[in-house]
Amino acid sequence: MIDFSISIELAFAEAERPFPERVRAAAAAGFPAVEIWDWRDKPLAELGRALRDTGTRLETLCVEDWRDKCQLADPAAHAEFTRRVVETAQVAMELGCPKLVVLAGDRHAGVALEDQLAAAGEALLRASDAVADLPVELLVEVVNREFEGPNALLQDSESALDLLRRLARPNLRFLYDRYHAILNGEPLGWAVDGNMALVGHIQAADIPGRHEFGAGTHDWAAELRWLLQAGYAGYVGIEAVPVGPSEGIYNGAQAVLGRAQGSR
Repeated sequence: MIDFSISIELAFAEAERPFPERVRAAAAAGFPAVEIWDWRDKPLAELGRALRDTGTRLETLCVEDWRDKCQLADPAAHAEFTRRVVETAQVAMELGCPKLVVLAGDRHAGVALEDQLAAAGEALLRASDAVADLPVELLVEVVNREFEGPNALLQDSESALDLLRRLARPNLRFLYDRYHAILNGEPLGWAVDGNMALVGHIQAADIPGRHEFGAGTHDWAAELRWLLQAGYAGYVGIEAVPVGPSEGIYNGAQAVLGRAQGSR
């Protein structure tokens, strides 16, 4: 059954609320799970305490700060990438977080794309081996080309899924972020249909503006209906800048899910 997690980087951040208090506020609003980006700037002991006190799951965290990500097309970056993955996996286990988000980085001029993809694959295999005995997955994310990744090595869902199919590691899966995919012009299910076993997590935000469901123009009931029919049974991470009070996002998302379920 689908339920919702919330990025507390963007939501419950009113008045610069500390992250442990964002966990408590998200739990009080109904969210069973939360997500964060970089863990290195967080008060980890207090964050862990808030998670335990509220019974809240930390669903994802990022291996790297998006502004300081390793370039996996460059073999010289692979050792540092593996080090960051191992370091992050140890933190994730302390916080009870099962999913680590990774980015492949950018394309490099003057090097064949096939060689760059092969190098990225080697980096992911090396990292996969390094945490193979730990209860974590590495989720490869594709960002939008319009704002965040104009020169990204992995330009769309198809390229990421092709790479993951070739690598064939159980702890390497795809983060299907529908906000990014919509901005990249991908129809619902494009490339993902038939590959749901490779999808480790879904994220979403309304279009335009990256807000909560209902703040934009997109049909999220149709999106959730497709996910239900495709057999997805996990969290949909709402990674959205709130237009209204954060406290209303969970109930709003549940209403959309109810419409999706009612029209199956």
